[in-house]
Amino acid sequence: MITGYNTDVEFEGRVYHIQTEDKGVNNPVIESLIYLGGEIVASKRSAYQDLLPGGPDAKALTARLEEQHRRMVLNVRQGRYEPGGMKAFGAGVISDRGFEEVVRDYLATEMAAENLQVTLENPGRFDPGGRHDFLVAARGELTALPVQGVEVTFILLTPVEKPLLLAQGKTNGQGLYHGSLDIPPVEHGGAAVILRARLDQEKVELLLMVGAATEKRG
Repeated sequence: MITGYNTDVEFEGRVYHIQTEDKGVNNPVIESLIYLGGEIVASKRSAYQDLLPGGPDAKALTARLEEQHRRMVLNVRQGRYEPGGMKAFGAGVISDRGFEEVVRDYLATEMAAENLQVTLENPGRFDPGGRHDFLVAARGELTALPVQGVEVTFILLTPVEKPLLLAQGKTNGQGLYHGSLDIPPVEHGGAAVILRARLDQEKVELLLMVGAATEKRG
């Protein structure tokens, strides 16, 4: 079960570090802290005793942890913790919508559509003629939160053979997809592995040369 998140958010030239964690069933509280320059500038604590009867509800707790972290990220991106104070709401904008409505709309659009970041956590390289355990991580670019349900495909390309499907699956609730694949011997020329990740209309592709060190990037 996920016990916390850490995200760095840049706003107006300053980098805020947002940390959200579950304090545990003996102290059923979700705590978020926002740091600026090593100092705590904001905090939020919310109890979750309602999830404990009959045993901790791991899925509901993870969802609540994510929601609180996302809202703290949103607060930072709105300038709520700026040293000079938050700008007046609606400054320069003509609107009759309330603040909560704007927040809901933002969460439903901007945050939901944040760019997908995909990294190959391991192995460090793919070698021909061997079996490799792999771990792929998918996260949101803005929040660094895990993204579930990303379709991940590994395809082998060589100069002489047709593309070969090596592995296929989806990321889990922690934004991870792990498994193993076999790289066949490469007899003619080089070879490459294509890591393709897709979520709805967004697609990320990584080119990984067989026999060369892999690079972690999204």
